[in-house]
Amino acid sequence: MALAAPALARLTEKVSMALPLDPHLLQLYLVAALVLTLAPGPDSLLVLSRSVMDGRNAGVVATAGITLGNLIHALLAAAGISALVAASPALFDVLRYAGGAYLGWIGGRALWSALRTGFGRRGEAAEATAKPESAPAHRVFLQALLTNLLNPKVILFYLAFVPQFVAPALGHVALQIFLLGAILGVIGGLYLLGVAALSAGAARRALSSARVRAVLDGVAGVLFLGFALRLLLTDRRIA
Repeated sequence: MALAAPALARLTEKVSMALPLDPHLLQLYLVAALVLTLAPGPDSLLVLSRSVMDGRNAGVVATAGITLGNLIHALLAAAGISALVAASPALFDVLRYAGGAYLGWIGGRALWSALRTGFGRRGEAAEATAKPESAPAHRVFLQALLTNLLNPKVILFYLAFVPQFVAPALGHVALQIFLLGAILGVIGGLYLLGVAALSAGAARRALSSARVRAVLDGVAGVLFLGFALRLLLTDRRIA
């Protein structure tokens, strides 16, 4: 830890020399962003489930969709559009209901797949003969992108967290917000790539059993439904 601190200081100093960011605030931001990235949520669950069920490539594609979503959120926050959405009850509720419904749909599909695989017609014969169909890459990418974009909690996060590390004295406030948001998106993307690689490798043998796939689908479905419920109960407080 003692060795990492000087290295982080040198890194942030170099970055801040090239970009309009305060080096001390950037140091704190990187530490906070890393800690917050490790917190579980719909994005990490989606990458985990795609990697486990469809393999490492699907996890990478899902990570790309989520990272693009985060970059779009950073751009919207910098442009002030996210603030308008958060300040408008009607717009915020539309996004909240759409996001909750979409997460609920993903959870419902996962539960249906679990019931069909574990208790449907294939039954025990599926243990030896059934091979799960992998979702097309474009569908995985779009699902990941929409899961991120339709989550108003991400908007509130960018509005409440990122501006705390902006230095108005340096000017270019909108650019600072975008750069900090983009850094957060990159950190999250690297973490999700690790999730994809580790989960896909660990699950390879276990997924030869249709029963195991059914249990994993069921767990993912319940968690997605839980995230959907949390999203529907989200309010517009950003402080």
